[in-house]
Amino acid sequence: MGGFAATCFGPGVAPEGQRVRARFDGDMLILELGQGREARVFAADVRLSAGGFDGRQMLLSWSSGAGDWSVLPADPAALERLAGSAPATFRAEVERWRCSARTARRGLRRTWLVLGVLLASPLLLALLFFWQSERFAGWVTDGIPVAMERQLGELAFAQFRAGGRLLEEGTAVAAVREIGQRLTAGSVYDYRWHVLADPAVNAFAVPGGHVVVHAGLLLEADSAEEVAGVLAHEVQHVERRHSLRGMVHALGWQALLGLALGDLSGSVWGGMAYELGRLRFGREQESAADREGLKLLRKAQIDPRGMLSFFEKLAAREEAGIALLSTHPLSTERLATLQQALREQGSWVSRPLPYDWTAIKSELAVTLEQRWR
Repeated sequence: MGGFAATCFGPGVAPEGQRVRARFDGDMLILELGQGREARVFAADVRLSAGGFDGRQMLLSWSSGAGDWSVLPADPAALERLAGSAPATFRAEVERWRCSARTARRGLRRTWLVLGVLLASPLLLALLFFWQSERFAGWVTDGIPVAMERQLGELAFAQFRAGGRLLEEGTAVAAVREIGQRLTAGSVYDYRWHVLADPAVNAFAVPGGHVVVHAGLLLEADSAEEVAGVLAHEVQHVERRHSLRGMVHALGWQALLGLALGDLSGSVWGGMAYELGRLRFGREQESAADREGLKLLRKAQIDPRGMLSFFEKLAAREEAGIALLSTHPLSTERLATLQQALREQGSWVSRPLPYDWTAIKSELAVTLEQRWR
């Protein structure tokens, strides 16, 4: 029935991937894994994104009970066979991929133009990096395709996860995931939500969509709406690529060049896990994440007063010399800006989140006590 050659990554597959034959059978995508084994998924459950150095690759990805899968067609001919054999319901996704790939290539051309000018003068390059490193990081990261950003995030999160401090189950973990999914419906990023067994009142976002919330923050919150406010803020650091810029800026010039050239190998990326929990954003970035986070709450019909009450509580404690949200310092000016943004947006219809937060915190406290005992 035809098919196309591809490289497959997924549960039980070697880290370097496996060459497979893939084909569509009706509305089902089938991977022939060899020795009579197959992997099957409905085409409607497959996500498409542009990938590769020049945005010409198509990345197919999906999740199953066994884990996450991704497939890269082997070459342009395989891409054309895929597009030609895909079911009608999948072809619209293919066309969207073509548009995404064209956008990625335009961004890459812009990045190459900037680098070409700069590399012509090593002295100018060095001076520009030290004097305008944040702006230069923005130029480069703006041209990075989402698929590459996702790869970088997966690499960083894999390093972080090796520390073994994530909670995998429990009502707190389930609530964070459910609230996060409600906030990010329709995003181009595939978000993953995690709770870290750490007493610090903190949270951070990984480029590409991993969001980590410290258990201490969940215990500090008085309602699910307060947690939703923090999650909405973190989502905007991903959507606006603050996390990507911050990490690349922290890792230095080699990281900038590696991203510009599409190279995610090498020792420069070995320090990402260390940088994840230390990312600090400027006042403008924090205020933008606050304002845009309010819009996410409005779209999800979640009461925004939770976001405001949580930040007011933290700001009051920081004025007393107690640093809580360490990677997101709160200031009186920033809090006033958030209050003004809420007044400007006005009230909206909201639905109470269906969680007994007192019970969730009690269970979480017991879990942490057992873990740290």
